[in-house]
Amino acid sequence: MRSIILGLAMVAASCAPAIEDAKAEQTRLPLATSPIQRCMNLGNALDSPRKEGEWGYTVRRSDMELLKDEGFDTVRLPIRWSTRMGSAPPYAIDAGFLARVDEIVRWAGEIGLNIIVNVHHYEELSERPDIHERRLEALWDQLAHHYATAPKFVIFETINEPYGAMTVKRTSALNKRLLDRIRQDNPDRWVILGTANWGNLDGLTKSSPPYDPRAILTYHDYSPFEFTHQGAFWAEPVRPTGVRWGSRKDIANMASDLDKALSAQNRFGMPVFVGEFGVYEEVPIAQRALWTRAMREGLESRGMGWCHWDFATTLKAYDLITETWLPEIKAALLE
Repeated sequence: MRSIILGLAMVAASCAPAIEDAKAEQTRLPLATSPIQRCMNLGNALDSPRKEGEWGYTVRRSDMELLKDEGFDTVRLPIRWSTRMGSAPPYAIDAGFLARVDEIVRWAGEIGLNIIVNVHHYEELSERPDIHERRLEALWDQLAHHYATAPKFVIFETINEPYGAMTVKRTSALNKRLLDRIRQDNPDRWVILGTANWGNLDGLTKSSPPYDPRAILTYHDYSPFEFTHQGAFWAEPVRPTGVRWGSRKDIANMASDLDKALSAQNRFGMPVFVGEFGVYEEVPIAQRALWTRAMREGLESRGMGWCHWDFATTLKAYDLITETWLPEIKAALLE
């Protein structure tokens, strides 16, 4: 009898994870509709190390109005908080810098755009997470409280492109903690959960995100990197130029990756959003436009939102010198 009881106990124990998974499935709501469909990154402004503008762009209200007029519903604001906050508890955010972020957030609301407030270029986190996870948690405590009464057009994004020591497992665990903290002051706000492995698709598909009906999963798609970043001076090593894209194999590979992202969306039960995609400005414009249009149409045909990188710098859609759109990229994104 004892052996039978022991056997039944072992069976019950082995079934426990499956039972918990089934319970989790039952509590999931139908896939929510993401508020983000067409988005533009206002990159290389507030994500610069020291001063907005040092990387060639300063956020202007007129740019945001232009984006709204052209049919964009969201702007993503990459922000390097790590150089604008204290290095020791309570890790206070610089008040002047936060006021500048508030100004841009206010513009978005007045114009009628969603705005994604993210944490960008936090390299120290990926290099020394034992120290900097606590600092990031303190940052989000401050931001969550500061924007607790902000309208729903303000969207949070936990972390951008963690790498190195921030493994997939560690990033998933951190996302859960950050989401729990954010939810204390923002129970219904949309929150985007950052993805490990530099934000790539593999990092998304291998992750274990906490389920939340108001959460969005994200990854970044610059594949193939040898094409999209050929000649880019900051890529290490610098990729050789002259790489072309558009063969049947290229198109099939892109479609396969997008299908994997769609599968992840269905499996996790939360919307998937491509937070960055684009091609370096020195690539011939016709090739840039071909890849960009294929990516944008592939995402839209699968019902996934997107955010082009970026508005006006090294992977630009808009020329600040002539104050005009690059017509080929504009058409690839919007027509």
